[in-house]
Amino acid sequence: MGGANSGEPSESSDDSRPTATLLLGGETAEVLDVPPESTNLLVVSAARSMRDVVEEWRRRTGALPDAFGLVTYAEFERSASASATGQPSRKPLPGGNLTVTSMSDPGDLRRLGTAVTLYLDDWVDTDRETLVYVDALGPFIDANDAESTFQFLHLLVQSAVQLDANVVVGVDPSTTPDRTLNTFRPLFDRVVDATATAEFDDDELRDLLGNRRRRFVLRLLLERSTVELDQLAVRLARWENDTDEPTRSERDRAYTALASIHVPRLAEAGLVTFDRTAERVCLTDDRSADRLQQYLPTSDDE
Repeated sequence: MGGANSGEPSESSDDSRPTATLLLGGETAEVLDVPPESTNLLVVSAARSMRDVVEEWRRRTGALPDAFGLVTYAEFERSASASATGQPSRKPLPGGNLTVTSMSDPGDLRRLGTAVTLYLDDWVDTDRETLVYVDALGPFIDANDAESTFQFLHLLVQSAVQLDANVVVGVDPSTTPDRTLNTFRPLFDRVVDATATAEFDDDELRDLLGNRRRRFVLRLLLERSTVELDQLAVRLARWENDTDEPTRSERDRAYTALASIHVPRLAEAGLVTFDRTAERVCLTDDRSADRLQQYLPTSDDE
């Protein structure tokens, strides 16, 4: 979960603060890959069927999360829509810890908020991390308005943070007005643009990779896909100064160059994503890897 490390860098992340992410343009491994054996997952889907959602997550992680909740509007059944108390009811399914809540009206955001809270309340005392994923915000915007949707998102993020859960909300920027997106952005810790792809001709890519520090960053990401910025700075300082124990000054110089110049340049080009809040750098996607390999020397040269 989000939050920058403090003190000396380490090879493992010690993040503890829940993170709210606005995901533009589709699914991406950077924010949606979760360890199934230690995750509570709640998916809210206005259009996809239970089968489609479950099979997609099974393909993604190889197994369903320990606790898997689904709020779906695609297969509403009146008998499953509400309990005797009027609250959204959950129907457990055989074959795993899978529970489905069937809803009928994406315009009823209050009811959706209640359904989400019921899951989060049940999971609050588990020792697993919790992720709430709204796979497509568009149907909820269409059924309400931007102001009502903003209020729903505000309460969703607040509730998740209070109950120690991460939130990812997907939205299609091609069908959502910029004004609406800009209204939503401040609610989130970070915005990940899954539509960003590195489209360069050969000369542009060679120019981008003409800097040895940028090549170093990409080589490391091709090995690990994700790295904390402070860890990256330590690795760079070790390499540039040919020492296992770089000085504080050497680490600081490497960190400043990466944070202010080289990582933002790679992020602007769409080769990496840079989460400034969590101070984390990720390779944009696997589609970039094969092409990068053609232009990167196989060893730390120069």
